[in-house]
Amino acid sequence: MGHRRFLIINGFETLATGIFMSVQHHLMQDDPHTRIVHVTQHLGDVNWALILAIVGVYAIMAGACRYEKAQRWALIALGSLWCAYLFAFVVQDLYFPGQIGISTLLTLFVLVGIFVEAVSNDGGGR
Repeated sequence: MGHRRFLIINGFETLATGIFMSVQHHLMQDDPHTRIVHVTQHLGDVNWALILAIVGVYAIMAGACRYEKAQRWALIALGSLWCAYLFAFVVQDLYFPGQIGISTLLTLFVLVGIFVEAVSNDGGGR
């Protein structure tokens, strides 16, 4: 399978998002009376920012090595994490301002890129 530049780039992107989310505590809003909003706002907590950073570092390491199983697990972890954030951003956007924000749109593009990389047979970003 070889090195995957996409995983390295997406790993840095995920790591940077984790660092950003750890200092931006107001990004996710809360409404304790609406359960789904209350649950999704927890993705803005420091614990989830740490998970973003850890998955980002893992993706960087998996992309730099030639171990195919590590690369597949990195794609699974990235896809799962970014899918959760896409869901949270959509819920936040629809509940609070009533329109789709730029964070939701960018998260969607990151997730689509991860899906394309996961199904490509040519190694994607070699």
